[in-house]
Amino acid sequence: MDLDSRFGEKIKRCEEATGYVFVKKELCAEALNASADGTACYYGHTLKQLRKNDRLAVYGDTVADSVLCHRWYKQGHEKGVWDSMRKEAFSNKNLAERGFANQLDVCIIRNGGTVCVSDKMMATAVEAILGAVHLDGGLDALTTVMGNLGIIVPLRE
Repeated sequence: MDLDSRFGEKIKRCEEATGYVFVKKELCAEALNASADGTACYYGHTLKQLRKNDRLAVYGDTVADSVLCHRWYKQGHEKGVWDSMRKEAFSNKNLAERGFANQLDVCIIRNGGTVCVSDKMMATAVEAILGAVHLDGGLDALTTVMGNLGIIVPLRE
């Protein structure tokens, strides 16, 4: 089965929720893949194994940190404010809330026996989506998506 017919609707829904259209759709599919099963699909004429989203989530967490830190610095906050800003924005609770609020749970690719998306699965998927957006579209795209999902609020210059 090819990427579009297997995951196209999930990718499209994710793009609608984030306000970002992926150039490399396979990055979005990987970000949505919470399945440990051997998920594979054709991309073009090549059969590719779709990795689980946990590695992409680590990347997303790291690059999203830089966006938030830039905002912390631009807003002139004291050093002690950084930790609380980061914990509030990137806690699993907040990331899960943002994901569910934007209905990303319908996009997540789950193991066959998994009935519903847990908070941890959702938080990991949101981090992975942030990583995928950065890899696909760069820092400006990431900043926009973080705002669209409600993870950060617009900067007042």
